[in-house]
Amino acid sequence: MHLLPTDEQVQIVDTVTSFLSDMAPVERLRPDKYGQIGNPDSNLWPQLGELGFLGLGLAEDDGGVGLGAVEEALVYRQYGRNLISPEIFGITLGAHMAADAHLNTASEIMSGKIRVGLANPRGVVSSDNGLSGSFHLIEANRADLVVVLAPEGPYLLPASAFEDIEDGCGMDSHTLLRRAQLRNAQPMSSRAISNTHKPRALLLLAAYASGLSKASLDMAVDYAKMREQFGKPIGAFQAVKHKCADMAIAAEVAACQVDFASVVVAENRPDAYYHATAAKLVAVEAALKNGATNIQVHGAIGFTAEADAHVYLKRAHTIDILGGDLRTTRASMIGQAAPS
Repeated sequence: MHLLPTDEQVQIVDTVTSFLSDMAPVERLRPDKYGQIGNPDSNLWPQLGELGFLGLGLAEDDGGVGLGAVEEALVYRQYGRNLISPEIFGITLGAHMAADAHLNTASEIMSGKIRVGLANPRGVVSSDNGLSGSFHLIEANRADLVVVLAPEGPYLLPASAFEDIEDGCGMDSHTLLRRAQLRNAQPMSSRAISNTHKPRALLLLAAYASGLSKASLDMAVDYAKMREQFGKPIGAFQAVKHKCADMAIAAEVAACQVDFASVVVAENRPDAYYHATAAKLVAVEAALKNGATNIQVHGAIGFTAEADAHVYLKRAHTIDILGGDLRTTRASMIGQAAPS
């Protein structure tokens, strides 16, 4: 198993990093730039589609680039660093499921023409006679399709299947939130497709969270070098050094776990679900802890809307609940047999 990126993969990462730095800097989410509610990232989808990033892991026969889970995970790490809208999960998973279900919408999803939101369960989900239950709709206000992150794996549904929709207010103000119901809704994708893409969904969430943890680390270190107290940078003080060192270890462990899981998922090994679950658990824990520590390192300004530190912690909490929070993820790990 080779865990170091190839030259082609490095080039992919460099390309998406350059694009996001120019088109989606984190500063775009500050109140004076865009406002506190929502985000402007839907403008990126056609451009990302033209560059091939929305179909990166799909086969060429399906209109994709023909790469795999490893490349998708590498790109998702950059999405996390730049706080790209969670709608990107719906687009990637929706394109995969549409292609596997032989729906003619796959190519339009990959081009960014069809919007795909997310639905996360608010409680028990019944799948005996279609999907039924209460859900949080995420970035689905203008969606044509919705990816439901059900316990057994993601399903693809038309947005019109949701009923009793109410606007909600979430902690992450840059993510549009609604509450809705499904009553015996028939998915466009089968249970078999859902099971196939469950490891991929967990891997992409883990990769995004890994990017969050690394960005929080970098932000804390940069601030510790610049902010002075008693005539010297605060990074010179042992208490701050130790916090930054702990953040670095957490970010590196998360990145390594995600890299390993991406190779396992790409090879479609029997233990793919186990390692993808482990990756989400480790990466989300790192994102939450590093996000909180980053605010501590920033001191009082870290709690203000003018600083970017708080946005990473809020987004980490959002990624935590998608597909099952830390408690649910731990229970899932316990319920699985450890790979031999």
